[in-house]
Amino acid sequence: MKRFTCGLLTAALTAGLLAMPAAAKDFSDIQGHWGQSAIQQVTDWGLFSGTGEDTFSPDLTMTRGMFVTVMAQTARMLQVYQEPAQEAGFEDVSDADYYADAAAWAKENGLVAGVDATHFGPNSPISREQMCVIMGQFLKKFTEYDLTAYQQRENAFLDKAEIADYARESVNLCVSLGLVSGVPADGGVDFQPRMPATRAAVAVVLGNLVAVTEKLPELPPEPEQPEQPGGGPGGGTGEVPGGEPTEEEKAEEAKVAEYLQVIVESYSNSQDVAYAEPVVKDALKILMGCIEDALARRDKGQFLDRAFVQQQYAGEISRLKSVYDSMTDEQFTSANSIVLGLASSEQLYFVLEYFGVDYFA
Repeated sequence: MKRFTCGLLTAALTAGLLAMPAAAKDFSDIQGHWGQSAIQQVTDWGLFSGTGEDTFSPDLTMTRGMFVTVMAQTARMLQVYQEPAQEAGFEDVSDADYYADAAAWAKENGLVAGVDATHFGPNSPISREQMCVIMGQFLKKFTEYDLTAYQQRENAFLDKAEIADYARESVNLCVSLGLVSGVPADGGVDFQPRMPATRAAVAVVLGNLVAVTEKLPELPPEPEQPEQPGGGPGGGTGEVPGGEPTEEEKAEEAKVAEYLQVIVESYSNSQDVAYAEPVVKDALKILMGCIEDALARRDKGQFLDRAFVQQQYAGEISRLKSVYDSMTDEQFTSANSIVLGLASSEQLYFVLEYFGVDYFA
């Protein structure tokens, strides 16, 4: 099986983007959605299509059949897809099903084994841990990376005991690579391994996966193990670990939230993004993914103190640095030019410093 390289990936992305319209498709139901930029990116790449003429249905649950289909599309874009030699062989997958070839391809390449010996479960929701297993197998099959250290890096999720044994290393891998993150919970962060993934969530995850295939991010530091619920102060969602935030911390948190919203709105209206090179788009997508996710968490009650933000997005920021380090001087200048146009200097540097980013210079 052909393995991709940085050069091959860049060629594939460039070819794909040249075939697409200059601007991402305008879906009526993603404007202002936390996953908007990721949705626009994956639809530009052709990994997703809409559910209607002008709708994407970002909050619709992804099924297993849908997920292997977009994974097969990802493999095609990266030029590592080969037609399966035989049918999937599952009793619940017929030749007429839209996901039939993708299911056969996924099984043939070891990405899936089925929910049992004879069934694939194509119409069942794809859970977060199942998604990690499939992505982990994808990276093992189609890259030459040594992923051992990433698989062995323990996570700090409060509910990690609920992660199935077969999925444990895959979850560790995907978290360490910054492909997925946790969900705020009392006393820390949960992974919620059996929670179904939405179309918007998968759009974000696939964007992250494509970036990782180009360059392996640095291994993030060992996560601090949180206290279990009831084990100490600061247990409620939205609280600073040390207790109730001070007035200064509240003002700072309100300021960063305001600036994040400014950046999101400017990014959605930017005309320069559509014409940027793929590696520049990848860097911007990682940055905007962190920002949009942070705003979504705040809407759900999470207090965005510096400690939470920098710990939560350490993997993504490390991956962002890796993408920036791979750029040519011209690409570096292009990326910075776009970023600097998203907000005032004061707003931008406050946000970047808040997130622990120190290499946009």
